[in-house]
Amino acid sequence: MKRGDLIDRTRTFRARFVDGTLPFLIEHGWDWSRSGLVERMDDGGGDTGTQFRRVMVHARQLYVFSSWGARTGKSDLVEHADRIFGYMTEHFWDDELGGWIEKVDLDGIPVSLDKDLYAHAFALFGLGAYARHLGRDEKIWVERTRDVLERRFRRGDGSYRDRMSRAFEDLAPDRRSQNPHMHLLEAALSLSDVDPAIADLARRLITLFGRTFLDAEKHVVLEHLGPDFAPDPQDGRRVEPGHHFEWAWLLDWASRVLGQPKLRKLAAPILEKGLALGWDGAAAGVFDEVDRRDGSVLLSSKRIWPLLELIKALSVFPKTGRAVNAGTALELLLARYLDESGLWTERFNADWTPADQTLPSSTAYHISMALEELERSAG
Repeated sequence: MKRGDLIDRTRTFRARFVDGTLPFLIEHGWDWSRSGLVERMDDGGGDTGTQFRRVMVHARQLYVFSSWGARTGKSDLVEHADRIFGYMTEHFWDDELGGWIEKVDLDGIPVSLDKDLYAHAFALFGLGAYARHLGRDEKIWVERTRDVLERRFRRGDGSYRDRMSRAFEDLAPDRRSQNPHMHLLEAALSLSDVDPAIADLARRLITLFGRTFLDAEKHVVLEHLGPDFAPDPQDGRRVEPGHHFEWAWLLDWASRVLGQPKLRKLAAPILEKGLALGWDGAAAGVFDEVDRRDGSVLLSSKRIWPLLELIKALSVFPKTGRAVNAGTALELLLARYLDESGLWTERFNADWTPADQTLPSSTAYHISMALEELERSAG
């Protein structure tokens, strides 16, 4: 695809997201009678009936509306970011013990007081975006979150605890999961230019990744490890191509932010491996899960987020040596997943029949990140 065509399709992407997705989320993704974000909607905007709200979803959308409020100057987007921030800090922060609780019910009453790494990573990311993009003087929340992560979550082996009780008892002492560490790196990179301590966190996480979550010989991102960092006997064979794309993109970002150009050399083969494992060469799209040992497909459905992560990775590594590039991936997104109204299909079966037509609010984060990277790469 020619550069001009890619730019045109990126403009189409932006119009669908800014003029369709974001207004839809404001109108239907917020509970206007009780406050708080709706977890999941149907394609008519109706609430599908989920009886809880998660801090992770609020943190992701805090980033989305902070970023696009700043990028567009639209007051309704900025107001929605303020609305999300208010609900998040009022209902999910543990005033007594610190940290972010996982879930509340529809009236804001806690239903899960557990504190997990994945949610805290996104809290750091969303709060950082709110302070940075909208100039809000709320850095205290970033500092509180970072403090909890370092004092409560960090282990002596360099990893961070996956899940803890309200009182910070380790609920998964034998688990070492790649995904939350990846998103903690994302949050650290987003703040590393304003906080040397967080830049150090980013460096430590990259070192941990290379030492534990990456099979450096085969360029495979390992998902589920045990306390000795060996693949879990049951789930260690399962890998997600979408996470290969995310790591390739993150390592490129880190190479620029941290001044470590060698990270791009580490990243490119990871992207190639993700394509080799996950790209459906016959029908296009990215399979959800494969077996790292023989490349067999374990979950042949195709969610939207791995394709969005592939778009990001191909934007920064345009020469992959394969048939798919950022333009063809974007074309697939616009043809299959994100329609003209800005609504999306969450998951397809391998033959492109819809497998899930509900709309999880959390997906807006992936859509936003892909669009931002396309625009950044285009200059």
